[in-house]
Amino acid sequence: MVRLGQYVERDSWMHRLDGRSKLIFSFSLMICGLLIENIVILTSIILFTILLSFSAKIGREFLKSLKGIFYLVLFAGLIWLLFYRTSLFLGKSENVTVIARYGPFTIDSLGLIYAIRMPLRILIAISIPTLYFMTTTIREFIISLVKLKIPYVIAFTFGLAAQLIFSLGDEFEKIKEAQTARGLSIDEGSLVKRVKNHIPIIVPFTVRSLDLVEQINIALNLKHFNPKKKSLFYKEKSFGINDWIVVVISLFTLFFSISLSLGIYPRFF
Repeated sequence: MVRLGQYVERDSWMHRLDGRSKLIFSFSLMICGLLIENIVILTSIILFTILLSFSAKIGREFLKSLKGIFYLVLFAGLIWLLFYRTSLFLGKSENVTVIARYGPFTIDSLGLIYAIRMPLRILIAISIPTLYFMTTTIREFIISLVKLKIPYVIAFTFGLAAQLIFSLGDEFEKIKEAQTARGLSIDEGSLVKRVKNHIPIIVPFTVRSLDLVEQINIALNLKHFNPKKKSLFYKEKSFGINDWIVVVISLFTLFFSISLSLGIYPRFF
C-alpha cells in the first residue's frame, strides 16, 4: 500500500529531473493556488497535477494515496459553506444571494463559492507536495535544499522529519494489522466506542515512536554527526536543459498568478 507522499521508484522524465527544479515548480503551483480565486483555474491546476502523475508513471499510486484526504476535503467544504462569515478572508462589500435557510444556518451564493474554492486550495496544497515526494527521494530532497543555500542542519532536519513521518505511518499500519489479526474490531459501534477501540493501537504506537526516535539518536551519535561540518554527496544529479525548462515555466506561472491576483487580466479571468 502506497502512503501519502511516499516515494515510488519509476523510470520517468519527472524522476530524472533535479530536485531543485521540481521544488521550484511545486512552490510556484502552490502559490498560484493560493493567490488565484478563479474556481476553473484551481480545478485546472488539480487536473494538471493528475496528468503530471500519470506522465511520471505513478498515476494510480498518486490517486490511491489521495483517497485518505477525501473526507477531509468534504468536511472543509461543509465548514466553509456554513461558517464562512467568520473567516478573515471575507470582504465586507461582497453581495450575497440567500439560497436556503435551515434553522440557524444559512446557505448563500458566496458560501457556496467558498465551499468549492477552499477545498480545491486544500487539495492543491496537499497533492502538489505529494507528487513531489512520490518522485523525489528524501536524499535528493536534502541535496536540493542544500544546493538552494539552505543551511545543512535545516535541510537535514526537514528530510529527517519527512522520513520519520513515512516510517511512523508504516509502523502504525503494522500495529493496526497485528491488533486486527488478534480480533480487535475498530470500525464497529458508536463513535465513542470506535475511539476506545483505537487505544490498543495508540499505546504501542506511542511506545514504538519513542523507540524509533531513540534509534535515530543513537545512529547519529555513532556516526559522529556534525551539522556544522560541510557534507559531501556521493551522487548528485546535474541541472540539465529539462530542468531549466521547468524553472522557466515555474517563473511564468508565478508571474501569471501574481498578475492575475492584482487584477491585470480581469477581462479574461
